[in-house]
Amino acid sequence: MGCFQLTSRKQFPGHEDPVILASQTAFSVSEVEALFELFKSISSSVIDDGLMNKEEFQLALFKNRKKENLFAKRFCTILW
Repeated sequence: MGCFQLTSRKQFPGHEDPVILASQTAFSVSEVEALFELFKSISSSVIDDGLMNKEEFQLALFKNRKKENLFAKRFCTILW
């Protein structure tokens, strides 16, 4: 199981309208769209399954998915 789970591989329920998400956060519509594209890119960097696992999270933050990182380990432990 990944750190962040989406219910569907190619469709992202609840995330269809970036205007609604932007209205509920401090982000602009274009920032919400950019963050979502970044998430999709990161979540498919190792396994293209719509999930962000510990390896993908570490790779995105530290450019290293093999070396153990205490921050990534604890962060994923909290979310599981």
